[in-house]
Amino acid sequence: MSRILLKRKAVKSNSLVLTFDDGPGSRLTPAIMDLLAEHNAKATFFLLGRRIAGREEIVQRIATEGHDICSHGYDHLDYWRVSPLRTVKDIKRGWQAIDAAMETKRGKYPFRPPNGRLNIISLLYLLLCRVSIVYWSVDLGDTLKMERCSERIALAAKRAGGVVSLAHDFDRSDKNTEKLVLESTRIALATAKANGMTVLTYSQLRSCRKSSRINECVGNHS
Repeated sequence: MSRILLKRKAVKSNSLVLTFDDGPGSRLTPAIMDLLAEHNAKATFFLLGRRIAGREEIVQRIATEGHDICSHGYDHLDYWRVSPLRTVKDIKRGWQAIDAAMETKRGKYPFRPPNGRLNIISLLYLLLCRVSIVYWSVDLGDTLKMERCSERIALAAKRAGGVVSLAHDFDRSDKNTEKLVLESTRIALATAKANGMTVLTYSQLRSCRKSSRINECVGNHS
């Protein structure tokens, strides 16, 4: 779903959709899920295939706790800089890694392009597979100061009334950056509550057609 369509849906439903890329992390992903559980909130995780091996239990926990599992490919390639065939293989391999962790054969998952980029072949492949392509409307700014994170999410909520945020849940060598991700997530949740926004997963947002049906959308995925 394009940035414009995502933003429109989020605004119509007055919702916050928290999305996390590049995980799972051994430390940060569970910490994020603990925080979400404290707030009775669900999020959407775009898993990077090469980080899944050895963290299958974390992937299973994501699913068990009702969060969305989506794909971010396998190797975080820049799809503008590698061959089209390699990008298609990367998409497939990312899906296969998730299936292996989940011990299922679902085969396809909503996809977020690494760096937000697709070449024409990978785009056509995803369209032929009828797979949702998911972007974002606000980057929480993992590499920025916490004050900037607060400003971004608060300003977006005030102006638009709906946000699809982007952060990253892979483990960092700098523990302060991990704390920043958790703090920016707390800020996002607090801002949503203060502005009367409903926290949704991507699949919940996608199923909502009108803001008046927001409770029905949440109920369908609880």
